[in-house]
Amino acid sequence: MDGPAPLPVIEQQRRPSDASDDAKSSADVEKQLELPAEDGATPAKDPGVARIEALYKVFGKRGTISIGVLYASMILMACGTALDSSTTYTYYAIATSSYSAHSLIGAIDVACAIIASVSRPFLAKIADHVSRPHAYLFALTFYVLGYILIAASKNVDTLAVGKVIYQVGYTGLDLVSTVIIADISPLEWRGFFQGVYALPWVIFAFVSGFITEGLGVGGWRWGYGMFCIITPACVTPALIVLFWADTQAKKQGQLGIGSSNYSVRLHLGGGKHLPLWRLALNALAIIDAVGLVLLGFGFSLVLLPLTLYAGAKGGFANASMIAMLVVGVILLVAFTIWEAKFTAHPLMPRRIWNRTFICCVVIDVVYYLSAYLRDTYFASWVYVIKDWSLRDYTYFTNIPTVGLCTFGVVAGILFRLTRSYKYTQVFGLCVRTLGLGLTVNSASSDAKLVMTQILVSMGGAFSVVGSQVASQASVPHADVATAISLLSMLTTLGGAVGSAIAAAVWTSTMPQNLAKKLPQLSSEEIATIFGSITSARDQPAEIRQGVISAYNVTAEHLFIPALSVSFVDIIAGFCAQNYRLGDTQNAIESTKVFVGKDKEKDEKEAV
Repeated sequence: MDGPAPLPVIEQQRRPSDASDDAKSSADVEKQLELPAEDGATPAKDPGVARIEALYKVFGKRGTISIGVLYASMILMACGTALDSSTTYTYYAIATSSYSAHSLIGAIDVACAIIASVSRPFLAKIADHVSRPHAYLFALTFYVLGYILIAASKNVDTLAVGKVIYQVGYTGLDLVSTVIIADISPLEWRGFFQGVYALPWVIFAFVSGFITEGLGVGGWRWGYGMFCIITPACVTPALIVLFWADTQAKKQGQLGIGSSNYSVRLHLGGGKHLPLWRLALNALAIIDAVGLVLLGFGFSLVLLPLTLYAGAKGGFANASMIAMLVVGVILLVAFTIWEAKFTAHPLMPRRIWNRTFICCVVIDVVYYLSAYLRDTYFASWVYVIKDWSLRDYTYFTNIPTVGLCTFGVVAGILFRLTRSYKYTQVFGLCVRTLGLGLTVNSASSDAKLVMTQILVSMGGAFSVVGSQVASQASVPHADVATAISLLSMLTTLGGAVGSAIAAAVWTSTMPQNLAKKLPQLSSEEIATIFGSITSARDQPAEIRQGVISAYNVTAEHLFIPALSVSFVDIIAGFCAQNYRLGDTQNAIESTKVFVGKDKEKDEKEAV
């Protein structure tokens, strides 16, 4: 039986040909600086990758204590974001309802999902071509700005803009944290460390109920605004550790021309300083700005009509709806052509599209599609049909968070014990499908509702951690940030599709169902109930029963499709390659992550 997981220190295995690495020719340096790589070839390391590998060496000289400090600082950051997501999720429906715009949740979620998805490759490029801590700092700025706008909002438009900006920041913090964990952990412990990083969500799930109840329904602005202080305070230690390690690496001469932005700039300019406009053009090319714009606007114009058509005159027959759909499809086709033929730095490089990565994409895209079909209005549905206190309601909505984080650690331990991920992931997908099935007829029983949350979160944890480990194992280290961001981008777009469909179903069928169940009410009264979950819940008993019936009928139209598509995940799970999870950073290269005393043993053998 293996003992507790020691903290990792990373070293690069040296091959016989590595002896002359310190005397590279000018041509070798040119290849190192060349950012694109041929498909199937291992790409040159970008500045961010070189910096994080230099960080390994700095930490390696100081033992496991420095690595422990880095992990501790990242967990502190996780505490801030965990408290955020555990409380603000409750306020989201309340905040939109305060503007009588609850039905716009789907449209706002679609916009957030699209912006978050296209921002991931951009943030990954910052992490790779600048550094991990700079990407953290960039994300934190957006996070704080978004919450300032939400807390100070005077209408739902400002709230929506703030939510979108915040989503970029939150996505960045999550993405860079995932990349750093992949940087400094071996495959055999990757799932476990990712699970441990998520454990603060379990703790704050039990605290958040007291916070939301203490602030009350009217305190949602402070519920958002306080994280403009809390989260920066929690992120700062991680930034200090990473910037300190970067500085120490520079002092020790660990960074070569391939990792120094200044040296790269001079080299590309033939020994001369590049003008600012040239640097700006290079930066836009590296992040594939054209591709990001085409993808973002394309998906926005295709998906947003699904959430907005119910309020448009004539529905889908409205000229503006048709125009948005047509232009959106054209932009997506243009994006495909641009990526295949023109860009030198594609968002979706073909070299990473191996069998396992494709299976991970299918699993996670369908996972998010079914999740958002079920979850977009799930919390609102429960709030209306159950007479729970705000604290109990918050506890219930946090069950998936607790389950995902707790079972994520369990999944990581199982991966370590079996040195495999595949069949644990398939088992989890089956359990999740069972939970989705129980959701369809769960309204009558509190116990059944709770059980559906537990099963869905347990299966989801095994699936999500499995996809993370498998996708990262299938690519070289220089591509790990790209793989993580691309998987996240596509899965978020899957979630956007789910949100768009859910919003379309909700906005088109809920008013009709309310009118059928409550024929005695006027259209104005129906609109009031439809626009606010607090109004729907506060109706007199007789009317409330009709509201509950309408909510149940509408929710079934979301729960059944979510169950149906989930079977695709199980098939894709069986098709993935079952990599052996060893002590390397990935399954493609020989970059080893030595753990504890094994480091000294392997160094002696290398000598």
